Amino acid sequence: MSITRFLLPLLLLGSATAGAQPLATFMTAPPPEVIPYANRGGQELVLNTFRPAGLKPGETRPAIVWIHGGAWIGGNTDGFMPLARYFASRGMVAFNITYRLAKPGETGVGDCIADCRSAVRYIRAHAAELGVDPNRIAVIGDSAGGHLAAALGTLPGFDHPDDDVKISSRPDVKILCNPVLDLKEDDWIRFAVGGPALADRKTTPRPDSPEAVATARALSPIDHVAPGQPPALILHGRADHVVPLSQAERFLAAARAAGNRCELIVLEDNIGHAFIIAGYRWPESVVVDAVRRVDEFLAALGWIQGPPTLTTSNPPAWATPTPKKK
Repeated sequence: MSITRFLLPLLLLGSATAGAQPLATFMTAPPPEVIPYANRGGQELVLNTFRPAGLKPGETRPAIVWIHGGAWIGGNTDGFMPLARYFASRGMVAFNITYRLAKPGETGVGDCIADCRSAVRYIRAHAAELGVDPNRIAVIGDSAGGHLAAALGTLPGFDHPDDDVKISSRPDVKILCNPVLDLKEDDWIRFAVGGPALADRKTTPRPDSPEAVATARALSPIDHVAPGQPPALILHGRADHVVPLSQAERFLAAARAAGNRCELIVLEDNIGHAFIIAGYRWPESVVVDAVRRVDEFLAALGWIQGPPTLTTSNPPAWATPTPKKK
């Protein structure tokens, strides 16, 4: 599939050396280049792409791939568009991807992983055209998107049959925001098993058979930590009642025991779930703080230069919702 047929006119973002940039600056413009990376059963899957200003032909930059959450059955790319624009302004090639959602009897969590693998493979295969350094690709996701980002760096298998598996789908860095890391735990096993257990969560008993547990284990990054996996940053709210902080703590311990670089930042002040989605559950200041922490991590790796430039807006970029302890 050639990318040149599908590129919109190139719209470049501000210089990576710009000063303070309020989040409001990135809320609506520019529109992304929309690059299809796969077609699955008539559904076109795309990379919403933002390139940095000053990117010269033949030059490559680190990439960051945003993966939205929504319990694998919902969600969209809207809340990550401003954040992708921001990281393009910091000199990275930023992608905000779509993937098939899980539907009982049709697609499952494994298909979500397969699509994300295809997206990373597409970026690597077309790195020269996209201006991407194929050895510096970070993936970042929230909640179920955090699971998918973690899965790319830990789980074996879940490759789509159309993929060229000689091209690596493993990211070089994982950034996990309130990620689901253990699908055996609590009601997450319904999403792993799918079918009636997911379609009718009110009356269908929670799966607990050995086969169901094995399916959930196969999809759980916590059960597949091994030496040599990519560095990880985990951000988790202490007051998260959707995905318990204990999952992140257990993953941290397992990663470090395996000799992998892993850092955990626990967000205090009653911060709960979905704290890094623009315009959603939390005030702008919470989102900006989380993004700045991601920025600092990437700068520590040498992928971007200088301190974060993102600031809160005056007036705020969106109406402040009442924080929910979720």
